[in-house]
Amino acid sequence: MDLIRSLRNLLRFGSSKFDGPMLFSMFLLFGLGIIVMFSASVIPAEREFSDSYYYLKKQLLWGALGVFLFLIFCQIPYQFLVKWSFVFSLFSLLLLVAVFVPGLGKSVGTTYGRSFNRWIQIAGFQIQPSEFSKISILLFSSYFFYNFDFKKIQWDQKKIVSLVVIFLTLLLIVVEPAFGTTVELLLVLFFFVLLAGFPMKRLFILGASVIPLLVVLVTQVGYRKKRLEIWLDPYKFRFDEGHQLVTSFRAFFDGATSGKAIGTGYAHRYLAYSHTDFVLSSFVEDFGFLGFLFFIAVVLFLMIRIFLLLMRTKDKLGFFLGSGILILFGFQTILNLFVITGIVPVTGISLPFMSYGGSSLLTIFILFGILANITSKENLVV
Repeated sequence: MDLIRSLRNLLRFGSSKFDGPMLFSMFLLFGLGIIVMFSASVIPAEREFSDSYYYLKKQLLWGALGVFLFLIFCQIPYQFLVKWSFVFSLFSLLLLVAVFVPGLGKSVGTTYGRSFNRWIQIAGFQIQPSEFSKISILLFSSYFFYNFDFKKIQWDQKKIVSLVVIFLTLLLIVVEPAFGTTVELLLVLFFFVLLAGFPMKRLFILGASVIPLLVVLVTQVGYRKKRLEIWLDPYKFRFDEGHQLVTSFRAFFDGATSGKAIGTGYAHRYLAYSHTDFVLSSFVEDFGFLGFLFFIAVVLFLMIRIFLLLMRTKDKLGFFLGSGILILFGFQTILNLFVITGIVPVTGISLPFMSYGGSSLLTIFILFGILANITSKENLVV
């Protein structure tokens, strides 16, 4: 009886300044990510850097910085961040432009003959501006649509400039190219427009009108067209470009019910990006179907908990911004899951809190710091 009472008190909203169950779930995902990321990165780290702990040390460093930023942002009133969101958006645009500057931006060639311009080098560190642009877009667009009245549309210079900034940000991300990030942000903007009261029928007509453009971007651009062909028949390309997806399938099969001995599976040795975009495949190989169910349960609990917290927020702006963060986190998780299981074509999308990568890890910690502030006790109706 005491245990039930303790659990009830723990799950009660507003029982502490910041919501304990939400934070516990968040750090649990990060902890699971550290375990499986290390398991999956030992072999490539030894092969590339002669140091089995190379990726683990870097991820722990980024993780420590991420936790530090989380603690800062959960203390900063989100209203303050939204107020300065235009400045953040302009800085984000500069970073997105910087990836194309020779000597500053880092270009990576592909087997498809296309170069990717997604990174910049600063003081020996490599960062991905498109990841950080998620923060500025969420802050800026949430404020823009929060104040937008579709029943009384009055275009002025401020609104036009705001739309131009949002459009340029998306355009630069497309040009990099970072198609997965673009789709993520478009979905968030679609959701904001819906929340702002745009007629649903017209919104879906508008959304449908964008589909032909997306089809062209997928089918007529060389590397995306090749990815589509691989997705349709990965086993046809299993000895070259399709090897990644086929190996991911094998990881799910080899993981069986309870998984293999950690770090000993086939995917750990031969799956490209097994510690980054495909880290969940390595996780399933290590912990099996039961581990996969546990991961899904944690993610679902976290998303439901955030939703219930947002439903209790006092401020509509906080609800807008928090909902955008929830949509981004949920969609990115689902898209990564769909990629590694072959439901959608392969695209570069990390798994929040679990994939290796400094920019993505810092971004998600900052966003959840903002979310913790939005859902703090003083901002809730309890």
